Amino acid sequence: MKDNKLYHILDLIEEIDKVDKMILMHLDSDSTLMLDQYKNQKLKLSNYLVQELLTNSDNRPEVMYIIKLFIEKFYMKEMNHLQFEENDSLKKIQNVFIENYS
Repeated sequence: MKDNKLYHILDLIEEIDKVDKMILMHLDSDSTLMLDQYKNQKLKLSNYLVQELLTNSDNRPEVMYIIKLFIEKFYMKEMNHLQFEENDSLKKIQNVFIENYS
């Protein structure tokens, strides 16, 4: 990975961390508008980060470990409260993993 891509990825992680802190600040707010905006921004930045990691890692499988670390750091709270609707396609994918790979 070239240095400029590395620094770009590190900047993205720092930006996601800042947005995550803003989410924490707005959790107890009466209005959910700002909270929802920060959550959306975090998700967009996260998607972009994962894309950057996957496209700039020289096809190294270790990048999956880095993505795992990222998810554990920034999305564990969301994953602990995760519940899919029965007809949700993600629920179906989850079931495949649970039934076939657990």
